[in-house]
Amino acid sequence: MITGGTEQVQVGATELHLLKGGSGPACLFLHGVEGDEGWLSFHDALCHGFSVYAPSHPGYGRTPAPEWITSVHHQAIFYNWFLQTEALGDVTLVGVGLGGWIATEMAVMCTSRLRRLVLVNPAGLRPKRGEIADIFVMPWRKVIESGFADFHSAPEYERLYGGGIPEYGGMREAGRTMTMRMCFRPYMYDSSLEGMLGKIDLPTLIVRGDHDTIVPAECAERYAQSIPRAELRILRDCGHFAHLDQPDALAEVIGQ
Repeated sequence: MITGGTEQVQVGATELHLLKGGSGPACLFLHGVEGDEGWLSFHDALCHGFSVYAPSHPGYGRTPAPEWITSVHHQAIFYNWFLQTEALGDVTLVGVGLGGWIATEMAVMCTSRLRRLVLVNPAGLRPKRGEIADIFVMPWRKVIESGFADFHSAPEYERLYGGGIPEYGGMREAGRTMTMRMCFRPYMYDSSLEGMLGKIDLPTLIVRGDHDTIVPAECAERYAQSIPRAELRILRDCGHFAHLDQPDALAEVIGQ
């Protein structure tokens, strides 16, 4: 596995912890509620065609949370600020779950630095049928396991979590606290977001894992229906954390 280098990038008054590797056009990857798990097999697969930027969100353990970031919208402002600071352009923007919601908000704000948008099992819309799984009442081990189609057979699960998943403490607890701060009420959606999706004028790929038990399938489908240039792809034998469950398959779809 190629190991990404670590950088600290000053964005306003905040030092953003960033992993970076590969060569080619820029790809910014935004993680979800699982948090920053370091350099992943998914990053490794992506970096053969992209310069991969994989930050740790403010408040998720490695990047401090400034007082002004209290919502997903604020995270999106922060990451657009990052793109401006680094003078990045023609960026492929990829987000999983909560990261997909952040990426969507970024694209609604401004697409001038973006080339393409990839939303993987994105949160942010309120389901009309069913509901988003309540990760705040589930044991954290159950949240992680639920993010895989079959965690027993997933190499990345074994590598990252095979030694045990502590319920409390460390970076993962910091991330859960920040997620609650941003997404507890209303839970994992913004009622105004769907009406703004038509503004996104980028080629957009919506990826849904066929075994996602955290975000209902209809959410990905509605993203695909509401963004004018969107295409929906289904990953087989894949849960919510597609970048962990099917890293090579997801990287291949993004690279096409």
